[in-house]
Amino acid sequence: MIAAIDKILSEAGNDTKIVPGHGLLGNRADLTKLRDMLITARDRVEKLKSAGKSVQESVAEKPFADLDAIWGTGIINGDQYRKIFTLREI
Repeated sequence: MIAAIDKILSEAGNDTKIVPGHGLLGNRADLTKLRDMLITARDRVEKLKSAGKSVQESVAEKPFADLDAIWGTGIINGDQYRKIFTLREI
């Protein structure tokens, strides 16, 4: 997703309208915020995996708790997102 967003951002201008698969119409700044969140989440999960944490331990640490207010209220809530992201191979 990060690579795909980077590709879109390289072609999007400040006036480009971004039509997401879910959610409201956005713009380049909105897509940049999403990319930044994904990078933050990826880096946190990599740190947990490098420390040898299991999926259950990683989820229990709530590595995205500070992101939940903005990013954890959609179709997939914060706990579900943690499980999906933590299970994914980085």
